[in-house]
Amino acid sequence: MLVVEENGDMSVHTDRSKDRPRSMADALLDRHVWQSFEFGPELVRDGEVVAFNKAFDLISTRDNRLEPRTAIGQIGPLHYIVIVADGRQNAYSQGITLKDLQLLFVRFGAITAMNLDGGGSAECWFQGQIINHPAGGKERAVTDIIMFK
Repeated sequence: MLVVEENGDMSVHTDRSKDRPRSMADALLDRHVWQSFEFGPELVRDGEVVAFNKAFDLISTRDNRLEPRTAIGQIGPLHYIVIVADGRQNAYSQGITLKDLQLLFVRFGAITAMNLDGGGSAECWFQGQIINHPAGGKERAVTDIIMFK
């Protein structure tokens, strides 16, 4: 789970196997957590590439798998980096591996980074326009977004 605190700091909690929903909610409220999101895998922690958990070895997380991807990282307080990589489009973009995505975040100075989603959901809007080329050639309906204002 990605947690955004009131001061804009992001932190990642990866092992939630023993968490109880009510006690977790109370703990987050006690910390004045402003927002929380759940996705993955975690890409960067403390400025270093994270080894992927073998239990999370889905086809799209394998080292050699090129996919469209969306990910977010934090460089510093209220200083974020969002990477949206197109893919599945011959003669344009095949996508990016999670390993290469990790390296991009480290190169740009991210302290922490998380993979969000991919495929046809890898979409980036700027000033009212889609600025990338989503897989499938059209906008996909989604229920969650991260928006900066």
